[in-house]
Amino acid sequence: MFTQTKISLKWPVLMAVLACIVLAACGKMDATYKDFIKDGEIRYSQKPDTLGIRPGKYRVEAWIVAKRSNVSRFKVLWNNRADSVVVPVAGTTGDDTLRVIIDGLQEDTYTFEFFTYDREGNTSIVVDTVGEVFGDKYQSLVTNRLVNLAKIEDTDLVITWFPEFNDEVFRTEVKYTNEDGEERIVYVARDDNETVINEIPVRGSLSYRTSFLPHPHAIDTFYTEYTAIDPVHIYGGFPETFEDTQYAKTNANNSEDVTIGSGLWRFDRFLIGNAAGDRKNGARAIRSHANQTSIFEMLYDVQEGVSKISFYHGICSADGTSKFKVQASEDGGASWQDISEVYTNNAVLEYKEIELDYEGPVRFRFYKLSAAENPDNNGRMNIDDIIIYR
Repeated sequence: MFTQTKISLKWPVLMAVLACIVLAACGKMDATYKDFIKDGEIRYSQKPDTLGIRPGKYRVEAWIVAKRSNVSRFKVLWNNRADSVVVPVAGTTGDDTLRVIIDGLQEDTYTFEFFTYDREGNTSIVVDTVGEVFGDKYQSLVTNRLVNLAKIEDTDLVITWFPEFNDEVFRTEVKYTNEDGEERIVYVARDDNETVINEIPVRGSLSYRTSFLPHPHAIDTFYTEYTAIDPVHIYGGFPETFEDTQYAKTNANNSEDVTIGSGLWRFDRFLIGNAAGDRKNGARAIRSHANQTSIFEMLYDVQEGVSKISFYHGICSADGTSKFKVQASEDGGASWQDISEVYTNNAVLEYKEIELDYEGPVRFRFYKLSAAENPDNNGRMNIDDIIIYR
């Protein structure tokens, strides 16, 4: 009983002590809380939780999405808060994207901080994001898209482009003056590899430039300088690339007349090859016989004269030496004259141009020497991408 009594006597005392501690603590907390609310309860404006920076040339566009009814203005700071801009918000209702252009920035990466203010002047919690500014440094890196070939074929201008792999290229602009004196601009998408214009530009007026977007949402476009294009006048069906699979010649031991893209040609111990060892641009080229004379000959005349012929040539696979020459005929193939030196094929595909000055009808052939004509001439050869210029 004594022990129980002592316990019963201690409990009232302990409870009294705890009550004093709690009251004292509450009094201190209440005093601290009163210090914070002595000027009234703190209220915050709507936090800008959807925002961004659209980069540009020495500038950016800052934007947020907010309810106009809740926001009276917003503020953007940068350069460690050394610079800022405040944007009033007009209107009273609806969700909207609020925007401001910030000019005069240096080319760099910045951290931008956003605040909003409500109608009572309360500010929001800060939200920041990173944005990039572009300028002359980026401009110095952009380069014009590469032209593979620009040609005038009949009444059309045809431009073929090398594939474009730069994702920042937006498009290419081709500019020219037509025969009526009107300036035209044709826009070429980044994935387009051929442009056909159904009129002939005035000579010297054709040029192009490439535009770049350094970011998918950039507000400014960067351009290369205009580069002149001097299109070549070539005959229809050229370049003869041998890529069209609708025609074929598969036997190098016989002679056969075959109509291909540029016209009717005689394949005399030549075939159209697509083997891994064929030296070619693309998937196909013509391939000669190894030891015997091989001739690839036009069976028609081009009628408006010729200023040049060009082509690629090389050794087929790992074959031995081979040699050839190019010949022309002005009498329908009755007689032939050499228009080139004797070329030696090498283990790489080489480009050749032969400058000419034919004013009337003419035709051409490629004459590969046999082993009897040249003892060291026992290898096969490839020819590809033949062009005949008006």
